[in-house]
Amino acid sequence: MRWNVSRSPYSDTEGSSFVELAFVLPVFFLMFVPAVDIGRALYAYIEVASAAQAGAAYGLQNPSDASGMQNAAIAGTANLPGVTSTATYGCECSDGTSQMASCSSTPSCSYNYVNYVDVVASSTYVPIFKYPGLPSSMNISKEVRLRVGSD
Repeated sequence: MRWNVSRSPYSDTEGSSFVELAFVLPVFFLMFVPAVDIGRALYAYIEVASAAQAGAAYGLQNPSDASGMQNAAIAGTANLPGVTSTATYGCECSDGTSQMASCSSTPSCSYNYVNYVDVVASSTYVPIFKYPGLPSSMNISKEVRLRVGSD
């Protein structure tokens, strides 16, 4: 039986993989968790924008039904809870001046006026972790304003 006495006790590599994992794993989480948070925030923004668009699209068919526009906007975000919406309709000059809410009276325009619907959808986004320098929650809001037609 022959013994290898020239081998150093520090040359053994058993367990080195676990030491490497202990160094790399925290760095991986420091990169992975913010990426997930950014993805969730982008998803929330897309859902809110889609809700505002859905409410405005409903308003094109039913311009005086503000509650229907709000319900269509909220129904457009079934996967994102806590979405609120406001909807208005009105008349304005074709250049965007002299707005009259609910078309209560005809705006005085030099050329013609148009009807519009305006839907604002919003939601509060709360990140998974608190990041230094960023607020603990963020308001995501999107407004869609479409012209219905002209007189």
